[in-house]
Amino acid sequence: MTAAMIPTAAIDGTSTLARIARGIGALVAVAFLFSGFSTWAFNTGALPLPPLAFMLVVLGCAGAAVMLEPTRLGSTGVKIWSAAGACLAMLAFLWSSGSEIALQEAQTRTLSAMLLVGFSVLMADAATRTITRRAIAVSTIVTVAINVWEITHPMTFSMALGRSASFYVNPNIAGAALVSGLLLALPIVPARLREVFALLVGAGVFLTLSRGALLCFGLVLMVLLASRQLRVKRLSLLTGGGLLLVASVVGTMMASGELSYLSGGADRFVRQRLGIGSREEFSADVSASSRSNLAMHALDLFGERPLTGFGTGATVEWNEPESTHNIYVRHLAEYGVLGALLMPALLLLAWSRYRQHRSGIHRTAAQAFVAFVALWGVFSHNVADDTFVLIGLALITALPGRDDPESAP
Repeated sequence: MTAAMIPTAAIDGTSTLARIARGIGALVAVAFLFSGFSTWAFNTGALPLPPLAFMLVVLGCAGAAVMLEPTRLGSTGVKIWSAAGACLAMLAFLWSSGSEIALQEAQTRTLSAMLLVGFSVLMADAATRTITRRAIAVSTIVTVAINVWEITHPMTFSMALGRSASFYVNPNIAGAALVSGLLLALPIVPARLREVFALLVGAGVFLTLSRGALLCFGLVLMVLLASRQLRVKRLSLLTGGGLLLVASVVGTMMASGELSYLSGGADRFVRQRLGIGSREEFSADVSASSRSNLAMHALDLFGERPLTGFGTGATVEWNEPESTHNIYVRHLAEYGVLGALLMPALLLLAWSRYRQHRSGIHRTAAQAFVAFVALWGVFSHNVADDTFVLIGLALITALPGRDDPESAP
């Protein structure tokens, strides 16, 4: 080996180690964080390690990748936004109540910003992005399978009777995670199977009975159909056949008593969730009205202090049973006018990444993901903390190279 060859070999070896670190970090992120498994397993005692331990593993892998390959640091825009978000959370803590709850909120949002940067570093390599998408596809299919299984084993995972939730426990989060999984995994699904994959995910989302997730699924489905990434005729035929199959299976199960718990009121609850019950049943579902009241309360707080807001955590420790269920009004109430810019800036950053690239499944799925996050923010105040959103944002803000699969039409 000549002297001139030694540096090249060393560089190749370093790049290989960096790729291994990225791959391990990405697999841990999807298997334990994206899937919701770490939270469920820790809360049930199946795992002794809390989710924070897996987050630290991911950050450690990202740090190792930076040291081994400092030329690939991920999106600069993501770093700037994350730094701004963390600084704003800590700054607003100064004029908050200063309570333990407020401090915990500031720490959580800072950790989320750090995770977004870490995910971005991991996704700076095209091979790692492919591994991540494949892992997300597996996680999504597993979630759908558990949701289907939970029909006959109600509340094994879910906290709500008649609604499936898999490892996420919360059906609303499970539905949103499935929509995220659909868009992030779709680019690596063979074209002939995309309609089947979308239909399976749609079934999983339906079983959560999350109205916000169902609305998001409908939105992204329209985007995918309008861009011809999904074929209308094939999807319609598969949907029709699937409905006939489901009707026959459900009818058999009800006749055999497998769904006897529906007689206990779950069927009425389902009708309420979907808005197909009687007027009395519909008026009994106060979820939508209570969320509207929470949002109005947050806007009232913003009206009182429009410049600074009431500080980090104000909508968590207020005299309401829940927070805002809307990240836009939460930011207004806690951060003031600067809060109005936080989420739009992130969405614009993610949307603009593909504006110079040719149309294709990667571009369409990425822009549909941005639309999903924007809409989901109306139903969730934790959208910027959910790992399935953070991983997705890191994936779609990783600017592909000329030879990367994302650049192909």
